[in-house]
Amino acid sequence: MYEILRLIRIRTIAFAALTMYAMRYLVIRPMLDINGLALQMTGWAFFLLVVAVCCLISGAYVINDYFDTKSDRISGIKKVVVGKSISRRVAISLHTVLNLFAVSIAFYLGFAVGVWKIGILFLLVSGILWFYSSTYKKYFLTGNLLVGILASLIPISAIVYEIPLLNMAYAELLIETGTNFLYMFDWVFGFAWFIFLNTLMYEINKDIYTVEGDRENGNHTIPVKLGIRAAEGIITALAGVAMISAVLAYFVEFSASLAILIYIIFALLLPYGIYIISILSGKRKRRFQLWLIRLIMVLCLGVSVFLRHFFLLIFAD
Repeated sequence: MYEILRLIRIRTIAFAALTMYAMRYLVIRPMLDINGLALQMTGWAFFLLVVAVCCLISGAYVINDYFDTKSDRISGIKKVVVGKSISRRVAISLHTVLNLFAVSIAFYLGFAVGVWKIGILFLLVSGILWFYSSTYKKYFLTGNLLVGILASLIPISAIVYEIPLLNMAYAELLIETGTNFLYMFDWVFGFAWFIFLNTLMYEINKDIYTVEGDRENGNHTIPVKLGIRAAEGIITALAGVAMISAVLAYFVEFSASLAILIYIIFALLLPYGIYIISILSGKRKRRFQLWLIRLIMVLCLGVSVFLRHFFLLIFAD
């Protein structure tokens, strides 16, 4: 059982679920509450959506390990599970079941909200993740960018089913006021942007420590193609973009909140700074670096805790 949990990356699944629930209850619902509106997707339906997303993520990790067995053995960085404690046949069967479950739930929810085509998105992502593991990750930059983009869809998935239901429930109000619910996407996209940047940093950082296995497996990662120092420079630049984004977010959106300013300085800018120093030090501290960027991902999500009070300031008449 423990090996199965390692294979499906239980920590990553927990973060994905936390992200989706944070978007629903700390970002989307406060905006609706302030305007006297309510969430339309039931708690049970949203739970199913979270399960579907987590199954898709788990399936992606299973198939990735399935194709990466050789390079993982050469790199010696992480314990190889597929082909040892879990057979390759069991792994591919688990991947199939997880993806079928995810896509089935997605179509069920799509029909329930009257937009069945949303299910096609899950089917498309499932296929992309297969080809990422088997093919795309071998291409220079393609694999890293693809993982970053797909990771950024996690917070967005929390709202794509909600919007159609809100449009149906408040159709008359929207017509009378000439408004829509698309403004909520702006806030969710903000979190998606940081997840994209952090995931990109994490993936490139991880590739630094698997360079030998990637080279042997024909994966044209940034460290393989450009060298480790160049990869470290790119990571530093991305961290700099994230820091600038956090500062701009404060001055553009959050300047009325002292609490958010303090949080951004000590919970975002400081950890990013430590991460950059760790990268530029030239010391190969894999565990510390990857642990720190995971922590930063959670801390970026932590901004959502302050939003209810902040929305009261900007949305109240």
